[in-house]
Amino acid sequence: MRYVIRLLLPALVVALLAGPLMARPGSGPENSSGIAGILTGIPTSVRERAPADKPPKPVVLPLKNTDVQLHLSGGLIEGEVTQLFTNNTNTALEAIYVFPLPSEATVTSMELRVGERVIRSVVKERDEAREEYEKARTEGRKAALLEEERPNMFTTSVANFHPGETVRIHFTYLQAAEYQKGKYGVTFPMVVGPRYIPGSIPVPDAARITPPILHPAIAAGHGVTLRATITGLPVKEITSNTHAIRTTTRDGGKIHKVDLREGETLPNAEFHLDIALAGGTEPEVSMITNDAHDATFALVTVFPPLGVTADKLPPRARRDVLFLIDTSGSMDGESIGQAQAGLLRCLDMLQTEDAFTIVRFSSDYSAFAPALRPATPQNVNAARGFVRGLRADGGTEMQKALDYTLSIPSERENALRLVVFMTDGDVGNEASLMRLLDAKLGSARVFTFGIGSAPNEFLMRRLAEIGRGQSRFIRSHEDIGAVMSGFFRTLDQPAMTNVRLDWRKKDGKLASGLVAYPQPCPDVFVDRPVQVVAKLPPGFDGTLEVSGKLPGGSMTYTFPLGAAARTRHDGIPTLFGQGVVNDLMYQRLRTNDDADLKKLRAKVVTAALDYQLITEFTSRVAVEEKVTRTPDGKLASVNVPTMLPRGWNPSSFFQTATNDPLLLLLGLAAIVTGLVMLLLLAIPRRAKA
Repeated sequence: MRYVIRLLLPALVVALLAGPLMARPGSGPENSSGIAGILTGIPTSVRERAPADKPPKPVVLPLKNTDVQLHLSGGLIEGEVTQLFTNNTNTALEAIYVFPLPSEATVTSMELRVGERVIRSVVKERDEAREEYEKARTEGRKAALLEEERPNMFTTSVANFHPGETVRIHFTYLQAAEYQKGKYGVTFPMVVGPRYIPGSIPVPDAARITPPILHPAIAAGHGVTLRATITGLPVKEITSNTHAIRTTTRDGGKIHKVDLREGETLPNAEFHLDIALAGGTEPEVSMITNDAHDATFALVTVFPPLGVTADKLPPRARRDVLFLIDTSGSMDGESIGQAQAGLLRCLDMLQTEDAFTIVRFSSDYSAFAPALRPATPQNVNAARGFVRGLRADGGTEMQKALDYTLSIPSERENALRLVVFMTDGDVGNEASLMRLLDAKLGSARVFTFGIGSAPNEFLMRRLAEIGRGQSRFIRSHEDIGAVMSGFFRTLDQPAMTNVRLDWRKKDGKLASGLVAYPQPCPDVFVDRPVQVVAKLPPGFDGTLEVSGKLPGGSMTYTFPLGAAARTRHDGIPTLFGQGVVNDLMYQRLRTNDDADLKKLRAKVVTAALDYQLITEFTSRVAVEEKVTRTPDGKLASVNVPTMLPRGWNPSSFFQTATNDPLLLLLGLAAIVTGLVMLLLLAIPRRAKA
């Protein structure tokens, strides 16, 4: 027996160590920096924080700064982003950087800037843009490529910048500002939360969405500078629950500028501003337009008066509430505490006529109760104990847990079925989760709460949209009680359902040929406006009718567009094009037919080229004509590492951040090797015997 143990022990040790050593997104060969051996020993500007006796290995960090300029005016956000790369090595570089943007942002331009030279980009089909970039890289010409991995995740690639040289990637985007309860919200994410890749669900681009993570012992070498400018709004107060800010006001209160108090910040958390407006200044309808030769493009915002007096409200509906909470390793640290506090607050707000259960998930899932339980004081107290005992550890196997939760039966007729989902959402299989929800939603409504400093905003918003609910985000310094109280206030107020938009000409007849997105119009909740982007006949100034169902019957509100507060912006056609693409991508999500998928893909490409959009199937590429590097010269490729999001537990992350089947194969191979050695060594003994 001792003989067997001696042979198997080394193999078992290798298998056990393989997980912690390799369990980091982006550690596979497809994400290798490609710089090993070429840049060994080359001095870098990395500042090392590790102890002197155990310094980290040299890391090349070409990204030095990201500068962000945000301008909010009339409900529209214009973003201007500049990424500065410097080559502090002794060989030419290619830098590849995965970064986030708001999921509702539409990229409108991209340039490669080298000193005074500006190389502008064009939109091409993704494969064609990639081929053009790689050809230029091989030939020694400077080139830049901007690709979409997810609607909130992009990749910058820039090739052939020389030792000591600095290049800049400059791009712009547009986004409709989110409005709720007298406040505009402006968010800029700064870090991609490490994505968990489920072992049982194919994620073909897993390597592209899991950039390497910078070891905590190494300083980022990369800072973010940011300024937000607010104009044309009656501002009452500007606050941030994510960063320390400094606000200045000019021109008699017409212009407000917001800067980071420290001037620069680490790229490890999203930035968020709340802009509260002076009371009573909310317009009934506003339009931002752009007139083309054959159409008027418009971003239209209307505020239906959903308030209903208490005597007209029906009795409060009974609720079946299914709480789904993420307890995976990425939630360890601040996030699990936020999720627990939010869930405890929700339990406090349940009423005795409600029923509920709680499902937690990580590598597996389990439930407080397998069936809905009445919200009696005894059951609620028991649930509080369940919540307080939750610990964050393991992988993020969200799919099975969501499937299980949606399958829990409701046994009460006329009960309002709600799914309250708390997670950072940092997984790579977004499409499979959205398909699952679309297929199994039934009559339920889904409300998502993004947790932590780097939530997957795209997934949170899309699940809420498919689930006919709302998405909210609990940030590190936010009053969780206020967030949850606002959530239940939303539930207690009427929502307009089955919403329909009718556009009428001045003579009252329905206008034909109008197109508006999103389609169909989502339900309208209290304190939230209806916002659509539309393609209208030239000079259209008729009326917009918003109709739907409210408690007590159907309602119709009429908004004269001719009297609407109007501003003009050149980017509105691009926002309309993004609406076209979003609608086509949602149609793709709901079909499995190969022929239909190909047709829809072709339509996405056509729309993207028409409106010059970056999509899953199109990219922006900029190529300089002249050769600046000898084609046979050395070129080192560097994947820029990203920081671990603020508040994440590094020790927990490095143990649980991935579920790569490669680890299992490696462990199995080590064990098999040990067994083979055992057999080979045992054969001579038997022969002698």
